[in-house]
Amino acid sequence: MKKLRILAASLVLSVSACALAGDTYTNPVINTSLPDPTVIRADDGYFYLYATEDIRNLPIYRSRDLIDWQFVGTAFTKETRPQWNKKGGIWAPDINRIGDKYVLYYSKSEWGGEWTCGIGVATADRPEGPFTDHGPLFISKEIGVQNSIDQFYIEDNGHKYLFWGSFRGIYGIELSDDGLSVKPGAEKKQISGTFMEGTYIHKRGKYYYLFGSAGSCCEGAKSTYRVTYGRSENLFGPYVDKKGQRLLDNHYEVMVHGDDTFVGTGHNAEFITDDYGQDWMLYHGYKKAEADDGRVVFLSRVDWKDGWPEVAGDAPAKECEKPYFGQIHLADPTIFSDNGTYYLYGTSPVSDNGFWVYTSKDLQHWSGPAGAVDGYALWGNTYGTKGFWAPQVFKHNGRYAMAYTANEQIAIAWADSPLGPFVQDEPAMIPAKTKEIDPFVFRDDDGKIYMYHVRLIDGNRIYVAEMNDDMRSLKEETARECISVNEDGWENTAKSKWGVSEGPTVVKLDGTYYMFYSCNDFRNIDYAMGYATAKSPLGPWKKHKKPIVSRQLTGENGTGHGDLFRDADGRWMYVLHTHNSNSQVSPRRTAIVELTKKGKKFEMVPGSLRYIER
Repeated sequence: MKKLRILAASLVLSVSACALAGDTYTNPVINTSLPDPTVIRADDGYFYLYATEDIRNLPIYRSRDLIDWQFVGTAFTKETRPQWNKKGGIWAPDINRIGDKYVLYYSKSEWGGEWTCGIGVATADRPEGPFTDHGPLFISKEIGVQNSIDQFYIEDNGHKYLFWGSFRGIYGIELSDDGLSVKPGAEKKQISGTFMEGTYIHKRGKYYYLFGSAGSCCEGAKSTYRVTYGRSENLFGPYVDKKGQRLLDNHYEVMVHGDDTFVGTGHNAEFITDDYGQDWMLYHGYKKAEADDGRVVFLSRVDWKDGWPEVAGDAPAKECEKPYFGQIHLADPTIFSDNGTYYLYGTSPVSDNGFWVYTSKDLQHWSGPAGAVDGYALWGNTYGTKGFWAPQVFKHNGRYAMAYTANEQIAIAWADSPLGPFVQDEPAMIPAKTKEIDPFVFRDDDGKIYMYHVRLIDGNRIYVAEMNDDMRSLKEETARECISVNEDGWENTAKSKWGVSEGPTVVKLDGTYYMFYSCNDFRNIDYAMGYATAKSPLGPWKKHKKPIVSRQLTGENGTGHGDLFRDADGRWMYVLHTHNSNSQVSPRRTAIVELTKKGKKFEMVPGSLRYIER
């Protein structure tokens, strides 16, 4: 792809300048005073940025691309604002996802209050809040560390840790399993000297990289703040510079400093990796000629050379090529074509909410999320509270229907547009005596309607049953098993006791019924798609011996669980998901492959896999 070629070319350029080969951005990316930023990519696909409260009660911004940011609100209100250390301001937040909660660590301090300041914690169900304060983890005089601010949370080898400190040494300590308190009996350990604050630790390969800021943060055009770092093979050090000198002895490397245009550049947020694997860093600084605007937010590309991080020019670029966040991450995808438009749905990273929809006229250029409710085609007024998986959209009696999974049961919602909102008059599941997932509704030539689906009975087994005319229930007396997993072969490479066959899609061609289905656990790199044939919608089904979409055929891990459709030229296409990378399953990426039918057999067109991008 063009953008990939551009990025690949830019990465071989000298790091002395920022490449300008494609779409660009200019610094600062947020021209509002937002000191000490922290950032997280939330389940809804947005990046959320939090900052020291130059905007009272701790501001929250969000963006899809790290470039264009919108103010969301504040983490706290006058009523919910933390009340301990009442004279203190809320400084240097650090946002994390722990379990099913967004956990916000913050400093509560005032200038000169180095023994009364401390670190608190608050939680929320959503990144934009509302946040509930849980009070202080500790204050300086209790923990025995002067100026206990600028905290950073990290998980390592199944343990949770907090690092903190400001010009009195950087310390770390283990936290409880929920991250809301110090682990009983845990002891603090110093990992760096007295030159830095604004701790951030980044793990890359075998090294831990300790970042912080040295110099003066807050003197406007006279500020000398700069991003410093060292590395270690262990989380608690010793961290060293390129000469092997210890940060504990106040040695360090400098990655970003000011120049004639921007000064006071420091207190960086967490690194963000874009869809091409490039790292990016947000941090604050002053515009030297307009220092009264406060500490605005800058973005820099982070390159790695011989195991050490670098920023082009060692200072904020005036202009630089944008990060790339164009890939669509929907698992269990389906594409529905209607009136010249393709509609893409699937299991989103926010499986506890609903279903996004993207649209395209040509299968090449996609826009969205475009659903009727904040990008969602289905949201609320339906059955289910969690686990929204594997939607299928079809047309019935002039309306649009969405069959989907929630709470490991199946439901059908209705809409007047493919964009939704899909709703139910009365939220209800399809009655079932066991857990059922992955619905696919099929209308035969005689008008009978069948639901293919998966029942969780000693494995994931594909069943079929005829539907009643009201589309609210199944004729259970017609139910029968279609596909279960073979003990050996491609369907169960892990030889699991709980075999997995799922994601059925059925089409009838020349009197033969074809069922496309996937096997292996979706987390298995051998997750793959095969097919079976039958002479009746109820079976029996004869399996094709080998998968027709697999990692051996595509070069990608975890290929499967999709939907068959025809494009505008009549070609058979299969939309599916893959693993995010060779080392990471989620968020799963959405792709399309072309299939060809030769006689009664289907096969994948070699080299046809391509990812769906906005």
